[in-house]
Amino acid sequence: MPIYDSMTWFLCSFQAGSKENILPSVQILSMEVQFGVRNAVKKVPGFLRCFPNLETLHVYSPPISEESTGKVNLKFWQEGGPINCVVQSMKKVFFYEFHGLRSEVAFLKFIAETGRVLEHMVVLVAKECFSSGDDNVRAKLKPLASVKWNNQACKVQLFKSGRTNPGGPVYSNKIASDFGFADPFDLLGHY
Repeated sequence: MPIYDSMTWFLCSFQAGSKENILPSVQILSMEVQFGVRNAVKKVPGFLRCFPNLETLHVYSPPISEESTGKVNLKFWQEGGPINCVVQSMKKVFFYEFHGLRSEVAFLKFIAETGRVLEHMVVLVAKECFSSGDDNVRAKLKPLASVKWNNQACKVQLFKSGRTNPGGPVYSNKIASDFGFADPFDLLGHY
């Protein structure tokens, strides 16, 4: 069985939050979260708790086709309690296709305000956010300006996404299984 097929099976049968499913060796993780769908966002804290030594997190936020199903604010993240990897080991966060949704902003604020060792946050703003002009982009990014960073030395970079295809992330099985890449999910080099 190819490695990818084994990994796909593993991820499909993986139950987030279970004590048996703690994976301390995982340092780089990529996940796709529909931040406009409350039930999808509610699964993220339990999932992240499975990776206590996570150093680099890649988050892809696809556009949702239906109406938003509930707002997840900063209070949601705070009330859930600490997530060890966010507090103690997460150094880099890459957020792809930021649309300015309240849930996206709340997630990024939570990471910034609790991440003690966070060194670098990269946010790629979805191309469609620029269609209404620079004022629209500024309005979507304004809530991030009020963040009280836990690590004042953290560097933040904002980019306009270069993606023209509305589909999923551009990483592939071939790239993800190529051990020549230090971080196979680093999409900045693959645009």
